[in-house]
Amino acid sequence: MIHRNPMLHQFKPGVRGILLGALACAAFPTIALAQASADPAPPADAADANAAQAGVEDITVTARRREESLQDTPVSITAFSAAALDRAQVNTVSDISRFTPNLVLNQSAAISGNSSATTIFIRGIGQYDFSPTTEPAVGLYVDGVYVARSVGSLLDVADVERVEVLRGPQGTLFGRNTIGGAVNIVSKRPGDEFGGYVDMRVGSYDRIDAKVALDIPLSDRVKTRLSLATRNRDGYVRRIFDGVRNGDEDSWSGRFDILADVTDSLTARLIVDGTRRRENMAGNELTAVFPASGFVTAHNMQVAGPQCAPNPGPLTNPNCYNAQWISDREYRDFGTFESRSDLDLWGVNLTLEQQAGAVSFKSVTAYRDLDSISFRDGDHSPVRIFETVDDFDQWQFSQELQALGKAFDDRLNWVVGAYYFKEKGGDANDVLTSRIEFRSGGRIDNESIAGFAQGTFDITDRLSATAGLRYTHDRKRFTPDQFVTKSGLLPFPVGFRLAPHQQYSSSYDDFNPMADLSYKWTPEIMTYLRFAEGFKSGGYSFRFFPPVQTVPAYDPEYARVYEAGFKSTLLGGLARVNGAIFRTDYSNLQVSGIPQGSVGQVTVNGGKARIQGGELEMEARPVPPLRMQFGLGYLDTEYRSVTPGLGITDISLDSKLPYAPAWSLSGSASYEIATGIGSFTPQIDWSYRSKTYGNAANNPEATQSKYHVVNGSLTFLDQSEVWEVALGVTNIFDKRYFTTGYANRSVGYAEALFARPREWSLRVKRTF
Repeated sequence: MIHRNPMLHQFKPGVRGILLGALACAAFPTIALAQASADPAPPADAADANAAQAGVEDITVTARRREESLQDTPVSITAFSAAALDRAQVNTVSDISRFTPNLVLNQSAAISGNSSATTIFIRGIGQYDFSPTTEPAVGLYVDGVYVARSVGSLLDVADVERVEVLRGPQGTLFGRNTIGGAVNIVSKRPGDEFGGYVDMRVGSYDRIDAKVALDIPLSDRVKTRLSLATRNRDGYVRRIFDGVRNGDEDSWSGRFDILADVTDSLTARLIVDGTRRRENMAGNELTAVFPASGFVTAHNMQVAGPQCAPNPGPLTNPNCYNAQWISDREYRDFGTFESRSDLDLWGVNLTLEQQAGAVSFKSVTAYRDLDSISFRDGDHSPVRIFETVDDFDQWQFSQELQALGKAFDDRLNWVVGAYYFKEKGGDANDVLTSRIEFRSGGRIDNESIAGFAQGTFDITDRLSATAGLRYTHDRKRFTPDQFVTKSGLLPFPVGFRLAPHQQYSSSYDDFNPMADLSYKWTPEIMTYLRFAEGFKSGGYSFRFFPPVQTVPAYDPEYARVYEAGFKSTLLGGLARVNGAIFRTDYSNLQVSGIPQGSVGQVTVNGGKARIQGGELEMEARPVPPLRMQFGLGYLDTEYRSVTPGLGITDISLDSKLPYAPAWSLSGSASYEIATGIGSFTPQIDWSYRSKTYGNAANNPEATQSKYHVVNGSLTFLDQSEVWEVALGVTNIFDKRYFTTGYANRSVGYAEALFARPREWSLRVKRTF
């Protein structure tokens, strides 16, 4: 029986509170590879409607902390609107990776068992270890607030206005740990008039989703918006011994947004959100057994005894751990350990904007709090080889101050600011094996302060230059709390500490510069050159067995990116083509892996790498009813040097970076057919990924070969545009592929998280 340790929460402040009871579907209402931030309201006149629908729509982004057109922003960006996400049947933010070149965004880290611990890589840079001492390499932001931890970052966000994926280091304006890029989620603002929608969806695996959003203006100066949603779906991986279905969905979330014009020059926006998930463990399946490993040998030869000799024993004996527990049928599992993945998350965000003459002042104050516990049957069998529990808690506070303005007859746009971040938390990680059980993990206490400035100067009407600089100071503290809880091994009695129980502290400083030069050849065609440096903070390894005398630390990693790109609107606005090529010099990179003779995954500085490639995105609307989109990403990665004596299994100069497929392609097409009762719009979506390595060691058991996925939908919209009905099918050809893979030759198994099989859904939406 596993009990939560009350000492884990000794650092929690008094504001830890009760989660907003609320509902909210992580289904983002809608997608488009580079599409408008929101579809415009249709004109009443049919001729005007055709004119408004002609061509591709403009996109508003905030990559430079101010609203501007995507086509005027010298950064490689993919932007998604709410309407576009809906058309492509996107339910959570993880789904956008199907349509974004050079992005990998998985909803569950390989060894977490947690269905909301994301893995994000952009252009081959990311981090798949979910431990609290390891920083992400891609920053996730919600309404300007940085979400610090992998656990809890698969947010059930209702009412998304747009999602922006920014490639390359974004440290100057977005801050720490954006060495690979940033994912920026922007929520819908409260409207001026009463209105909203109700959205219901049913489908495969007893799926029932519901979402409601209401605009409730209280006065001319005070407006509110309430969003509630729930997502429910049975799991798709069935456990043979108890019928439990892993990989299910059971989430409730909600959001309350107040927007007030306090004075003519002061605006305040308060957002309170919460999410509650009560799910089974993620749907991982056993894919390989390594009989010669220490843990498998110990079980078969010592615990099970002669009946499993010689190792690995007969495939007909259920007391032996061997290949008999690899299912011969898809989406089936033999695990018996408790299956649970619970999450409670809430946050509050206050944004103040004051206009003082030509200068605008902005303050963003935020607090977020999460508790999560997840169970994982790593061996996927009735015998106990390796099972884990992660009891995770964290709170964070952040304060950002900005001043924005213009000068020199509006030829200079500038922004300066300061940032403060504080977090505490930890993970009590229980590891259960056939010979020994121990508590891994510990507590973190981190702080970060930063100052930044950036300016864009229009040298001429066509030529603009941007320069920026950010200084960051991070201080990190880690107190390991790791000891034996049950033992059948003489050298390790109960209570034996696996690492010294003391606080370790370190600090890191860095300056991140960026510069770009853009030139508008015509009002529709712009090219740019960009240089940026990125910095990701160092930290401490988190899991130890066998014991260590001191906790190993690793240093920050750095990226230096050179990029050339173009933005073009062609054929009188009927098409948009954007592209970029880049080279990244990646140094001191943090590599996660399993050292020989060890059990836990650790992080070390692995050497240097070079990443080069590019993106190309096209959108066309040659006639108003037809939408076409295409995206292409290419990556060429290689290690330039590997740190001697690294100790991580099988990494060499011939290794490829994980989660960096050479090719990522996608396309979609839809055609609106008008009738006397409304319009019917069929849409087809396609995505392709080439071979993807799931870990730094490039183990074949954790490597996904190339695959294609096709989705389709048919949407009906009545003439009044009040009722919408959509029938969709995902993974039409029922392709079996995994999104995360894990191989541990020391313990003795490999597992993978396979994507959901073919599913259908029927959605009805009523707007009022």
